[in-house]
Parts: sequence; structure tokens; C-alpha cells
Amino acid sequence: MFGFVSIEKLVFRFGALMLLARPCLAQTQPPPNATYKLEITVTDETGVAVGSARAMLGTASQTNPLHCETDFAGHCTFLSLPKGTFQLRVEKQGFYAAVLPSVQPEVTAAVGVTLSRVQEVRSVINVNESPSPIDPAQVSSKEQISGLDIIDIPYPATHDYRNVLNFIPGVVQDSSGQPHVAGAQTYQTLTLLDGFNVTQPANGLLLVRVSTDAFRSIEVEPSREPAEYGKGSGGVLSLNTGIGDDRFHVIATNFIPSIQDKNGIALDQWTPRVTFSGPIRARKAWFFDAVEGEYDNFIVTQLPPDADADHYWRAGNLAKIQANLTSRNILTTSFLFNFIHDEHAGLSPLQPVSATPTDVEYVYVGTVKDQHYFSGGELLETGFNVSQYNLALTPLGTQPYFITLNTAGGNYYLNSQTNARRWQGLSNLYLPPRYAHGRHDIQLGIDLDRIDYDASFLRQPISYWPGQTVTTPNGACPTSSSRVPIAPSPCARYSVFFGGNYSTTYNFEASAYAEDRWLITDRFLLEPGLRLDWDEIVRTPLLSPRLAGTYVLDKSGNTKISAGIGVVYDATDLILIARPYAGERQDYFFNSAGQPTDLSGTVTPAPSPVLSTFSVNHQNLEAPHFLNWSVALEKKLPASLFMKAEFMQRRGTDDFVYNTPNNLPGGNFILQNTRHDHYNAFQVSLRRSFHQRYFDGFLYPLHHAFQPGPRFQCRQSHSWSRRPGNHDHHQPAGSRPFSLGRAEPLPLLGFVALLPPPHHPCIGSRILRRSPHWIPLQRLHRSATTLRIARLLSFPDLFHFEFATGEAFPPLRLLLGAARRL
Repeated sequence: MFGFVSIEKLVFRFGALMLLARPCLAQTQPPPNATYKLEITVTDETGVAVGSARAMLGTASQTNPLHCETDFAGHCTFLSLPKGTFQLRVEKQGFYAAVLPSVQPEVTAAVGVTLSRVQEVRSVINVNESPSPIDPAQVSSKEQISGLDIIDIPYPATHDYRNVLNFIPGVVQDSSGQPHVAGAQTYQTLTLLDGFNVTQPANGLLLVRVSTDAFRSIEVEPSREPAEYGKGSGGVLSLNTGIGDDRFHVIATNFIPSIQDKNGIALDQWTPRVTFSGPIRARKAWFFDAVEGEYDNFIVTQLPPDADADHYWRAGNLAKIQANLTSRNILTTSFLFNFIHDEHAGLSPLQPVSATPTDVEYVYVGTVKDQHYFSGGELLETGFNVSQYNLALTPLGTQPYFITLNTAGGNYYLNSQTNARRWQGLSNLYLPPRYAHGRHDIQLGIDLDRIDYDASFLRQPISYWPGQTVTTPNGACPTSSSRVPIAPSPCARYSVFFGGNYSTTYNFEASAYAEDRWLITDRFLLEPGLRLDWDEIVRTPLLSPRLAGTYVLDKSGNTKISAGIGVVYDATDLILIARPYAGERQDYFFNSAGQPTDLSGTVTPAPSPVLSTFSVNHQNLEAPHFLNWSVALEKKLPASLFMKAEFMQRRGTDDFVYNTPNNLPGGNFILQNTRHDHYNAFQVSLRRSFHQRYFDGFLYPLHHAFQPGPRFQCRQSHSWSRRPGNHDHHQPAGSRPFSLGRAEPLPLLGFVALLPPPHHPCIGSRILRRSPHWIPLQRLHRSATTLRIARLLSFPDLFHFEFATGEAFPPLRLLLGAARRL
């Protein structure tokens, strides 16, 4: 009786327990139609978030996989996924694609993906093919050349990265080495080094030098640039350098100098480069250091053997450290140093040793950037940049400077000291995605800049002789005790300078912007933005609205249309504002009989000077502004051909020009806003990636640029020619200029050629011919990660001796590698 009752109670209790447990079991077992969420986080090898990466999720039977784009923090999410096994592919230009073959959202709700940057390696690794050239997330008109291409493409003077810019469509390099993007002057382009403004603060030139082995990529955005970038109507030139990883790397290049036989055997050129990188602490901190040097022995055979050489020295070093302080905080610091010493700057048959100055230049750029990821998904980026450019031109003596029809003599007329500095502070806030009629990635930022320009000029008189000889012992025109030339004079012209004492000019710039990447659908992306600029000289708030977008016409992503329009303002050019402090000039003119004349050639009773001065009225100045718009079509054609056709237009008004009243050839030059720029460009390019990883293409460019103004004579120079940081606009005619002056508007050469690169292009020498011209690209063939040229040209700089830790180079392999490069 007792056992029976116990068993009955036990059965009753077990049944009750099963009834109570049934709802719980129902909760732990998903229903057949349950859906899941999968969150993707994309970073690079050092833990930095990769934004605008494209993630594609699908199965083997799906023809159109799901896709999403990572936000600024590297996140994107797939919603409402069924149970199953998916393949995940993540790709972005400049990175190797990453593929995860088996992802189960019901098991793993979050996946982290690390993308490896495209780089040159010396080991066998498995890599996936690069993404398609058609990037639906790219709104701006961006052209890019990778770090591998910078190293491997043959171009003259490979130690200067500016020479490879000719291979980027839309960029032309002038005779002084300065790049011109989309028909713009160099000062109209914003140049960034790892996100910081490194444009020369006073004249806007590109003077920083970085080892060509240090680049990850060089990008050019001539149109449809976001509101984050301002102060450059010609677009943005971004110089992106590398950082170390968890392996040590050492690359040494060009350690063998070249020899020349000009007036005897002598050294020609030596351009060594060494790059070190590696971990300070694995997975936590890394370093990168790129050292470069250059020695050039320029020999002018037309000069006497003991006075025919110009010795040019240059050194540079870029040092960087990145530390992941926490999983949410990344700190990056860098310091760039450049040094130039040119013993006889401008040496030529027309400018002998005694008439040349010694050019000494220094460049310092120090940056600090901090990136902090908040738990709510926000990303705050703050940075500080200090850059300084120093230039000293020193004559070799104090002898009078003179110019004849075939040479110059005495000692150089100009002794100058200039310093230009920029203090820049910036902050960018990237908000987590918001969803309202699509996804919104909102970005806010500010940029504060303090610019100083210090200059002092000391000039001695210049004597111009009408023939090939001088008739005075020291070459100076005969003058009275008051420095007035005596009439009749054997000279054709005599110039005297006054002023130019030490002066300081400064400016403060403040900018703010707001931008929204609005992904309306998977195929429609809009990017509205608004930018506000203000500076202490113009003192007018400047609003720059921007609107650009892309639309993918088909589900496969093989056809894309991009268009955009925006207002862009140029930065106030400080060297033009400081021109009145540079001094004034008095010119005396004489006819062939030695009688004094005026500018029109009319004889005057006594020598009377023609005065040239400069003046600025700050209250009448306006900011130069442009209205830029463009439209582009990208399409994948049969046979793996990728076509891009783009039209671009730039219309600029109120740019700065020094004018004289009634356009007189002399007198008081007044800074005014009377320059107007017009630029039109149409370009068609074809690209193809072969199965053997070849690359072929054609460029069909038709560019036209016009800026009203006088034409300047084009003086050709060697590809090694340099330009001091500041140009003296009182430089005498007939001497070899360091650059083209900017005192008056220049006509622009708008023609852009990909290959072969233009030899000694000259801005201001001619207007583009309107006839189209096909330019074939060289055929390049690519092994897994390196680019080599199949059809080589013979350049002395093509010999590279490279080595990496952990790999030995047998002699035979080394010889074969050198022969292949040459």
C-alpha cells in the first residue's frame, strides 16, 4: 500500500513538472520561421576601423547576395536572416578582399573581419582578388595610385613622388615639379598628408618630400569632394603613408650611386632610401620610419671645368608611431623632416657660379591624432599639426649683379630669409547610423588654423647691358652718388630696390562642416553637406553647400551614375597679402644711344625712374570662389572591360590679381578680385583585368582651360629642378626663374596625358588643342601582390636593390631580379 502510493505520487509529480517545463522548452527551441541579426565589424591589420567597406552575404545558390556598407566606425548589420550557412565577402579598394566561407547567424551574432592592405610581400600567401573598380560607395570623382604602383611604375626621377602624379588622370606637372589638378594652380589644391594640411602656408605650393617607399596610396579628388574638404577649388590631393604591423620589415633602395663622364669621371647621383617598420609591442603599438637622401652633381659642360658643378644635397625622414591605448582608443604621432642644400641654385650656361645663390631649406611637420570609439557607436577624431617652412637664399658675395644678352655676372642680387608656419587643430565626430527613409551616416567637424609668414629681403641693384659685354670693371652701370645712373648710359636698364625689411603677416582661419551620407536604398546614395569658412583677412562668413550622389542602375552593380555640384572657396594666399612689405623697385631705361627714356621709349631730359609698388586694401577684398559640377558614368562592359566617362566643369570668380590703374605697365599694383577661371574637361577611360592579372587601358581626354591674362615664356628645366619655398617677384628678366610668378593671371594648360608622361609641361605656354587624342597605356602584368612592367623604358633610376628580413637572396636570383628591372 505504501509503495503503491509512493509510485502514484511520483508519476503525478513528474507529469506536473513536464507540463510546467513545456513553455520553457518552447522558448528555447526557435520556431521554423525565426530570423537572426548579424553584425559585421571591419578593421585593418592595426585595429583601425575601415569605413565604406562593402560586405556581401549569400549562399552558393544566390545570384544577388545581400550587401551592406560599413559606417565610419567599421560596422554594418544584416537583419532578418534565416537559419543557415552563408558565405561572407568583405572588400574595399586598396585592400585584399576577405572571404569567410561558413557564417551561421544563429550561432554567431557578431563577426570581426580584418582586411589586409595591398602591399609588396616576399612570401607565398593566399589572397583573394581585388574588388571591382566600380565602387557604389564612392561618390567623389576619385583617382588613386597605390603604393605598389608608385614603386614599380617606371618614371623619371623615381625618388620624387611628384613625378608619378603624371600617371593620375587629370594631373599635369609643370617644369618646376608642381602638380596641377583639373587645370587648377597648385595653390588651388588642398594637399593632405595623412589627413593634415601640408600645403605651404604662404604660397600654397607642394614642397614636402616623402620617401616613395612610404606611401600606401596617393589619391586625387578633383570634383564631388565632401564638405569635410575646403580651401581648394582644384580638389584634394591626399598623401597616405604606411605604418608597421606585427612583423619587422626593412627595405633598402638605390644604395649604388651612378657615375657620369662630363669634363671627367665624377659622381652623378645617389638617392638611397631605407624604410624600417615593425612592432613596438605586438598587437598594441607599431613604428614606421622612412629615411631618404639625395646627392646630385649637376655639371654644365658649357662652363669652365673648375666652375661647372652644382652640388645638391637633400635629406628627409618620416617617423610614425601608432599605439592602441585601449580597444577603443588609437593614438598616432608622426614627424616629417626635410632638408635641402643647393650650393649653386639655378646654375646654367646663362647663370655661372658667381651669379648663383646658395639655397638652404628646412621643412618640419609634426602631427598627433587620437581616435576614440564610444560604446554608443560614435567615433571622435581629434588632431593637431604644426608645420614650418624655412628658406634662405644667400649670394656668394657682394659684387654688383649684371645681365647681358648671353650671361649674368657678379653676385646674385637677392638675399632673403622667409619662414612660413601653420598651427592646425581639427576634430571630426562620426555619429552612429540613424534610420529614417534609409540609413544616415552623419559627420561633423571643425578646423582651426593659425598661419604666420615672416620675410626679409635685401636686394642690390641690377645692371642690364644691351650687348654681350660690359664696359665697366665690375659690370655695374655708372651712377652718381645718389645711385642715379649717369646719362648717356652704356646700359639699357638699371633697377634699384628699396624696402624689404623684416615683416610678419598672419592669418587665422576657422571652418566647420556637417555632412550626411544618406543611403536611401541599396542602390541610391546621396551626400549633402554644408561648410562654413571664415578668415581674419577677408572677414566674411562663407557658406559652401555641396550635393553629390550615386545611383546603381542594375542589381549586379555593373552600372553606376555619379553627379554632384558644390561651391568651393580658395584659401587666402598670404604671400599676396604680404607683397607690399617685400619692397619697391625703381627702373631707369635708356635707348641704343644711351639717352634716358620712359616706358614708351620717348626720350626724357634726365633719367626718371619708373616706380613699381604693391598695395592691399583689406576692406575691398573678397574670397575667391568656384562653382564646380560634374557627372560620370561607370559601366562594366563585355570581356571584363570597365568604362568610365566623366564631364567636369569649374567656374571661378573673384580670384586675386595685382592690377595697375588703367592697366599701365608700371606704377602702383593693387590687389583686386578680377580674375576669372573657366575649365571644362571630358574624359573616357577603359580598364581591363585579365585572367593573367594584366592591365590594359586607354584614356580619351579632352580638357580645356582658359584664364584671361598675358602669356609667359616657357622655360624648360630638368626633371630634377627645384623651386625655393618663396618666389621673388622682383626677379630680373632673363634669369632662370624658380617658378612661374603669380602677380598676374596665367593661362592654364588643361591637357592631361596618362602615358607617356609629358616631358617638361609648362603652365602658361599655350592653350589646349581641342582635337582628341588616344593615349595607349603600357601593358602591365601583376603577380600576386607586385606590379611589374612588361615593356620597359631605360631610365637610370630603375635599378632598385631591395631586401627584407627573413629572406635570403642567392646571387643568381639577385642578378635576374636586377636584369628584369632594367
